[in-house]
Amino acid sequence: MRPIICLDTETATMAGAPHLLELGAVRVVDGEIEDTFEALVCPAVAIEPETTAIHGITNDDVRRAPFAPEVLARFSAWAGDDWLAAHNAPFDTRVLGFEYARAGLEPPRGSFLDSLILARRWIPESPDHKLVTLCQVLDFDEGDHHRALADAVWCWKVIEECFERAADLGEDPWESALGEHRRPLTIAARGPARAKMSPRLRPLERAIRDGVTVRLLYGEDMGNPFPLEVRPKMLYESHAKSYLEGECQRSGELKTYLLQKIRKVILE
Repeated sequence: MRPIICLDTETATMAGAPHLLELGAVRVVDGEIEDTFEALVCPAVAIEPETTAIHGITNDDVRRAPFAPEVLARFSAWAGDDWLAAHNAPFDTRVLGFEYARAGLEPPRGSFLDSLILARRWIPESPDHKLVTLCQVLDFDEGDHHRALADAVWCWKVIEECFERAADLGEDPWESALGEHRRPLTIAARGPARAKMSPRLRPLERAIRDGVTVRLLYGEDMGNPFPLEVRPKMLYESHAKSYLEGECQRSGELKTYLLQKIRKVILE
């Protein structure tokens, strides 16, 4: 079997555009874990308490961690062109797709195997197919969950079990798992969708390209707009709405603005 990298991500936020907080991965060669990758990330936004309740990572834990572009560059060099895998891969590929787009870096090109799809096919006795549940059903050794490296290991263990069950029946699990998606699932394919913009908002694209600050008149159509000074970073569409992600010059925080509320863009 060719080498495969199983990975997992933890995020700083629950909703909206994802922000990477932790990336963990294992490289599996000939059925054995040969190498690991693990890194915390200092995100551009504050960590929400709801996410800390899941993975236990706090703002203090990542205060001195590297920023996402450094971690992603190291991960790309480490991963190369190997095939990739994750449990519920559309989630992790979206997280990485957004962060690679923010960093302006080309992501690894490997296609993803989804251990969730495999588990639904080959572990039907499980009451659900969450990673924690599967580990309990398969009686794996107790260990950490909801931390990136640990979950990457559990992802591989689930894949290994599915491969063994498929082999016992003379079937190929790769075909069903990789063929579940209409096209190969990659990080690049899950990056931010292009925002739909009216001509009056085109200066935002120029501001992103030039790295300059703009003044926005922002508010509801029926209300009085208020001025905001923002350094635009990224434009994207999500759930049929288009957004601007930018650094608020008053607070220094990365914030998200709904394009339909931007009444006017003034280049400084």
